[in-house]
Amino acid sequence: MKNLYVSRYCYFFRSTTGVPLAYSSKANSFIELSDYVFELLKVHQTEEKPINEIVPSEVLETLCKEGFVGFKESDDNFVLESQFVTQTVQHDTTKLNLVLVPTLNCNFDCPYCFENGKRGGIMSEDTIKDLLEFIKGNKGKDNMSLTWYGGEPLLGLKVIDKILKGLDKIGCTLKHHSIISNGYYFDEKAMEIFESHPLDSIQITLDGQEDRHNKLRAMKSTKAPSFNTILQHIKLIAENMPQTELHVRVNIDKNNVEDYFSLREDINNMVNSNNVIVYPGIIRLENKEMTNTVEPAFGRWETANFLYDIYSKGILKGEVYPSLGISKTCCASCINSFIIGPQGEIYKCWNDVSDKTKVVGYINRKGIVNKELYYRYHIGCEWYNDTECRKCFFLPICNGKCAWYNERNIYHNGNFNLCQCMQKAPGLLDKCLENYYNSLK
Repeated sequence: MKNLYVSRYCYFFRSTTGVPLAYSSKANSFIELSDYVFELLKVHQTEEKPINEIVPSEVLETLCKEGFVGFKESDDNFVLESQFVTQTVQHDTTKLNLVLVPTLNCNFDCPYCFENGKRGGIMSEDTIKDLLEFIKGNKGKDNMSLTWYGGEPLLGLKVIDKILKGLDKIGCTLKHHSIISNGYYFDEKAMEIFESHPLDSIQITLDGQEDRHNKLRAMKSTKAPSFNTILQHIKLIAENMPQTELHVRVNIDKNNVEDYFSLREDINNMVNSNNVIVYPGIIRLENKEMTNTVEPAFGRWETANFLYDIYSKGILKGEVYPSLGISKTCCASCINSFIIGPQGEIYKCWNDVSDKTKVVGYINRKGIVNKELYYRYHIGCEWYNDTECRKCFFLPICNGKCAWYNERNIYHNGNFNLCQCMQKAPGLLDKCLENYYNSLK
């Protein structure tokens, strides 16, 4: 029999009650071990020694079956399999993922907005026609996900209405329908537009409690406050669109963490509805060179610890332990995912919207106009090109690196921490795994 080795995707730890445990990130499973086998496997993993002759055969059989041990090449084969899954999803043309930007105009002028100073224009009749032709010719139109984005998309409500009616005429099937809005214009008129094309989810953002929010999100033209109007619309949506998940994002940095907890309580008391989820939005602030995160934004591990705390305490529903089935892809890396601006311009990343230098194509002409950026996103920034990612214990449970930030790191001397796994934060892995282990009992 070929030599067997402890997988690099195996992690050994003791529970707080002293139980010796091995966790496989490849299988997302645990096995309880004797003290003897526990210590033996730890040493042989570190020294990369075969274990055939030192572990009882019945234990070895179980370890093999669950992926804790394998042949020398088993882990590398797993990486190839993971790469295959990622590339299969990247090249899937049976699904069409669209983010449509009917206008870049906005009624607010938030100081941190990446589109600041680049707004203007609304999608024309000709562009709407080109858009519908673009969709009609796509193989994935029968399995389409659509998200409305801006600017503030509801400033283009008539455009949204025309596009939705046009989708019906070309026989398009919406599998998922959502909108990201600031909520100020989400009134009865807006809800009527979506009656025939129900929204699966709505995201509305608040910038903290009333005083802070109104300083950051006052009306652009009049400087009038917006907080109470948005709260009224949150209540209106919760009461009149019970089948739609309403995600209320509360933007926070180190200066207003408590706003999340107080607003969550206020909104939950106001709407008393299961379809409203109030969650923290971690503000991202970068230096002028766009190469690193700056204060008062949270660092990656600070974010991880904050999220662990609210999940583990049940403040927000979610899992603090890992999960499998992650493709490690995003809009930027998938060939049938497009973000389409009001002039019919195509972007690959949400962060690029309104930046003319990041346009990769147009809906009314064939070909890629920015091949360098397109191929960087699609190939150059992928996890499988990174030696550290390929050998990382967290690979099976990781969602990969953000393509936009990774492009900054690789090609623009960026220094962003791109690890997405909350469990990788110092001191969190054992806590997360113990929570997971206890949930399986």
